[in-house]
Amino acid sequence: MAEPYPLELRQRVVDAYDAGEGSYRTVGQRFSLGEATVKRWIWRQREGELRPRHKGGGTPSEIAGAEIALLIARLRDPTARELTAEFNRKRRGRARVHVSSMKRALHRHGYVVKKNADGRWRVCVPT
Repeated sequence: MAEPYPLELRQRVVDAYDAGEGSYRTVGQRFSLGEATVKRWIWRQREGELRPRHKGGGTPSEIAGAEIALLIARLRDPTARELTAEFNRKRRGRARVHVSSMKRALHRHGYVVKKNADGRWRVCVPT
């Protein structure tokens, strides 16, 4: 996901509009922004808060790094699919994870997932 525009740019856009340098559209074109973005920033400035909002959301991962390390030590050079199957073995319903979720968790905790000569995805030690 892209980062929010800096506060300095937001302030320059609002100042340009307040100085009467043009409409939402012309100010937006000058700064390479959309008309709706300029409107939103003007509105936010009038409300008293021009700073970007914090990024929201997402569901936190249920896969802990320590648990991944234990599974890898126990399975010895597992594939991502084998790792996921072992992780899901004692879980039911919504507690189970998909192999893509496991790969994201491996990446987040510093592991590398690569293919071996057989074409199977293998998990390597942390980088």
